[in-house]
Amino acid sequence: MSSLPEPASWAAPLPDFSRAPINHRIRIGEHVFRVVISAVQRQVPFEPDTHLIQIGIFYGRQPLTALDLGLRSADACANVWAFLTNRLNETVVQFYTPRPRPTGELNPRLGCWGPRPDLIEGGQADSDCAIAVVLGLSIWLPGASPPVDDTVFLEALRDTLVECLGYWVVVAQKTAGPIDRNN
Repeated sequence: MSSLPEPASWAAPLPDFSRAPINHRIRIGEHVFRVVISAVQRQVPFEPDTHLIQIGIFYGRQPLTALDLGLRSADACANVWAFLTNRLNETVVQFYTPRPRPTGELNPRLGCWGPRPDLIEGGQADSDCAIAVVLGLSIWLPGASPPVDDTVFLEALRDTLVECLGYWVVVAQKTAGPIDRNN
């Protein structure tokens, strides 16, 4: 996909979103985002009995970070990330009703690719503000009730992400002003 940075610059390869069933451009105020969500992956290497969904939000030609919207405070960035992760967890729980893992690990689990490489190189990767919105949602299935329609679930994830983007934009406008690096 031409809008992704060089794969070698990331610690782990970015997901391949070239065939993602959800690939939408969203405008919120003056900001244009691209929300991409993979299909539900059912054969996850090294994770039996697991469904995996990969998510990317792009702003300009890069994965979105809170810095892109002008957020600079570690507290503000932690706040918007907490809102995003809590809302994604709520959406997964609503559709899967997953049970906790026997080890006590959270279910679902949420992972991210970490700070964007250009921000690491620029010395700006010291807080949640530099973390790219490229995520993996892993749902352990024993005892869960997976949705009968993947499309409805993926659209609900998209709607949750749009809600979260709206929140990020409002927080940025209230705390940082109209700083906009990429659009």
